[in-house]
Amino acid sequence: MIEKNRKINHTKINAFVLAILLSTYIAPLIAVQAGTEAPSETGKAPYFPGLPDNAVQYNKSDVTPVAQMEQVRAGEPALFQYRNMTMLMNCTRNCEIVLTADPAVSPKIFGFSIDPNQTMKLTMNLSGSPLEGAKVMERTLNFYLGIESNATIQLNAQIRLHINQTELNHQLKIEVNASKLTWMFWNQTQDEWETVPSYMDQNGYLVCETNHFSTWTVAEIDNAEEALQFGLNMAYICAALSVVVAVVLAVGIVALKKRS
Repeated sequence: MIEKNRKINHTKINAFVLAILLSTYIAPLIAVQAGTEAPSETGKAPYFPGLPDNAVQYNKSDVTPVAQMEQVRAGEPALFQYRNMTMLMNCTRNCEIVLTADPAVSPKIFGFSIDPNQTMKLTMNLSGSPLEGAKVMERTLNFYLGIESNATIQLNAQIRLHINQTELNHQLKIEVNASKLTWMFWNQTQDEWETVPSYMDQNGYLVCETNHFSTWTVAEIDNAEEALQFGLNMAYICAALSVVVAVVLAVGIVALKKRS
């Protein structure tokens, strides 16, 4: 009887030890399996047409940024995805960004390529109303993007906004003519919105080039082509006048020297 009880106890102990060993082996497998399951909605790869293969991605789609600080390393494209804004930032120098986005603004996809002459800090504000005293612009895409640097910096930059005409028609409750869309910035000196030459690239982005930052928006301009041509004509006229003035001054100086 005693021997029989010993055998039973021995069997129970062996079963208990075996159960512990199995749980020790199986638990990590369960954890690994859980880690390989499909990501949650906020973990999905962000939608960004033309995304570079070497872009570093930061998925923060559950966040509406308020004074959100981000770091972008020189030459390393960084994609930031927030609740209503996805932004690809590519800078040739180290850059710090402080970003705030109005939650009322419908989702936007921006791209920035910046070549400054020094490291910089940018403050970016995405709003549904004009910033810095700018006037309300008609036929805009209902956003205003204010960009300020922490110092006077020389730079060349490209700004891009992805255009999905179907979504725009639904959001704005109007029929948007993508061919008439153009980038504009608020000219504080002249107290008016100024159009910037813009074009659609192969990935569906409305693109413009600039050498300064201020408050930007995109609007549908009926005479966008005429405005662009007018701007180019004025530039040519100013250049021609500069040449004429230079020639007149040179002739005058030569004439004065001959008299003396």
